[in-house]
Amino acid sequence: MSAGVDWVVFGDDWGAHPSTTQHLVRHLPEDDRVIWVNSIGMRSPRLQRADVARVVGRLRSMLGGRPAPAPDATPSRVRVVTPRFVPFHDHPAARLANARLIGGAIEAARRAAGMGALTALVSNPVAGRYLAALPIRRTGYLRLDDYPHLPGVDPALVEPAERFMFERADVVFGTARALLPPADAVGGRLCYLPQGVDHPHFAGPAHPVPTAKVIGFFGLLAEWVDGALIAAAARACPDWTFEFVGPTRQVPPGLADVPNVVLKPGVPYAALPQAIARWRAGWVPFEVSTLTEGVNPLKLREYLAAGLPAASTPLPEAVSLGDEVTIVRSAADVARWVRSVVDADTDAQRAARREAMRAHGWAARARTLRDALGATA
Repeated sequence: MSAGVDWVVFGDDWGAHPSTTQHLVRHLPEDDRVIWVNSIGMRSPRLQRADVARVVGRLRSMLGGRPAPAPDATPSRVRVVTPRFVPFHDHPAARLANARLIGGAIEAARRAAGMGALTALVSNPVAGRYLAALPIRRTGYLRLDDYPHLPGVDPALVEPAERFMFERADVVFGTARALLPPADAVGGRLCYLPQGVDHPHFAGPAHPVPTAKVIGFFGLLAEWVDGALIAAAARACPDWTFEFVGPTRQVPPGLADVPNVVLKPGVPYAALPQAIARWRAGWVPFEVSTLTEGVNPLKLREYLAAGLPAASTPLPEAVSLGDEVTIVRSAADVARWVRSVVDADTDAQRAARREAMRAHGWAARARTLRDALGATA
């Protein structure tokens, strides 16, 4: 068995929500040590309320030292760093300053922990510009989305940063096949790393098929949700409730007026299994677009691990799951799915779905990541 590996991971804000990158880090071997670098953003701020609030919040974190641990506690082997930086990554002077600020914060954490050379995992392409001053052995670029098309991201900043990471990384990982660049655009290897699932969290304790007629979705209600499909499906199935649990960034026009569509606030990750225990099924009603062609919905495997029948619009990664997921393109498809699959569901079928997801756990995904990078001490 190999000795532990020392990592530096550029991700989102630790503990803010259970992201793919955080799941992977939590399931690295116990003797691996990690410096987690909180988000440095993917665009320059503008003079608008949301950006000002974000900058103020970031300053408070930076000035306050180490942020509070996640609700379920930060593992002791993970050192969370919130570096000071100038949020204008597209300006050469800011990049020069950031190389010192960000690199210095990481180097201080590395020395304090007695770490050696680092294996870098980068899920924010902008961070690639700040690796040069660090003792990096191997670099993996984890592409979680089609970043240039992601709302709120600055394409003029991200596109050249991604080209740099494609050339710089030893391995480019994509959570969807569509996210992997052409082989001639990368300097290293390509590795498909599909989403995993926190199987113990969602699979147990098992619940019998509930009597309530509820089709559910949990996650962010945003621009990529197909409001017209949801409204039409709800009207085609008037005796079913279509429940949405999570924060709302954009509610499709008129959706709140459909009587059997219910919008509920988000719940903590720890409470999700109980929140969906009364659902008969879960679905992913995303529009199919340039952005969502690169989406591998984490929640599909979570629905299945909980035993729920699952449906999705024809996103390529949902289609690749085969018979595990029903593909719906219209309200009529949703109605047929409800009649033929959801209404006929059994406890035995739920148990089979839970078991089928066991092999898709995050520990297996973390092993793939580690092996692809040759991450041995």
